[in-house]
Amino acid sequence: MSDERTTTETAETVAAHRPAREGEGLFAPRSDRAHPLTIPVFVVSALLVFGGFYLMGLAPSIAGAELWLFLAGILVDTIGFWIAFGWWQARDL
Repeated sequence: MSDERTTTETAETVAAHRPAREGEGLFAPRSDRAHPLTIPVFVVSALLVFGGFYLMGLAPSIAGAELWLFLAGILVDTIGFWIAFGWWQARDL
């Protein structure tokens, strides 16, 4: 019975440590080129995210508008993250 267990463990170990074939894996090389708008979209989304952080940080210093500025900051952050990680990654070109 110990021989069966050793054989199974060995097969699992070999399968887990085998190198990825070409085209597999997280950092596999891609043949397609990057879209020319990738950098401008990244800049816009980064500005939105950091602008949202700024609005959230500014909110406590503006009397009477704390809640609205903070909520606006969350909304702007959400839009910036959605552009970068939702819409731009899911586009079909």
